[in-house]
Amino acid sequence: MSHSPDYRRPATACVLHKRLELSKECVAFDMNLGCSAFVYGILAVCSLMQSSDINVALLVVAETISKIVYPMDRSTAMLFGDAGSAILLVKEEGSEEIQGLLRSDGSGYKAIIAPAGGFRNMYASTEPMMWPDGNERTLYNTNMNGTDVFNFTISDVPKAIRDFFNHTNTCVENYDYFILHQANKFILKQLSKKLKIPEEKIPICLDHYGNTSAPAIPLTLCDTFGHVQGTVINTLMCGFGVGLSWGVLSAKINTDSIIPVVETDEYFAEGIINSPNQL
Repeated sequence: MSHSPDYRRPATACVLHKRLELSKECVAFDMNLGCSAFVYGILAVCSLMQSSDINVALLVVAETISKIVYPMDRSTAMLFGDAGSAILLVKEEGSEEIQGLLRSDGSGYKAIIAPAGGFRNMYASTEPMMWPDGNERTLYNTNMNGTDVFNFTISDVPKAIRDFFNHTNTCVENYDYFILHQANKFILKQLSKKLKIPEEKIPICLDHYGNTSAPAIPLTLCDTFGHVQGTVINTLMCGFGVGLSWGVLSAKINTDSIIPVVETDEYFAEGIINSPNQL
């Protein structure tokens, strides 16, 4: 899951398939989503596992958002970070059910967008321009309409969480923690207030890593519970943002299965191809 893939083609999942030396019976494919990607990915994988003989699945969620942020853009330069996560799902008899709810609103596709670089506008100007918000950036950089994103976040997202409560016959008190997309601290406080969630139930890691988009939820889990042993936590997770898309899911997680955050400068050097002779 990523909207910053290695290549326009092939799918990054196929590159990971090679690096992990997986068998040819293992299916690998990409899904192009951002801030809601973890929730969408978990529910998509669960659906595949439920309707097939697949017993084990690996969901990789990763972004390098900093590469498409213009360094002089005051609205985004200090906001975004890079991260990746890997989640192993195993189908077992008698295990807790993962429940979820997904939403999307394509009318807001311009709210968070990098207009150039895709196939619709591959060769746009690379010159920096002054944008209506008073910030300089190129068409290849991320542009975010802060007002539209904020209004969406404090209206549609709380409604979806309430819908999920109604669908699952649960309430705030049923969950130990709410693992929310790490958009910014003000938005998290607004969601806490609107849904009457105690702030201590909403872990925050964006002060360490910034808004990492797709991996923000698993990153928060690892940062908060990576060193906690022998505890089962009942979590509600919610991702929301670019698309516009958002989703909610609940799951009970044994903290023994959560690995601490690893910070590294390593990268897949073989994947950088600058010459036909490297193919």
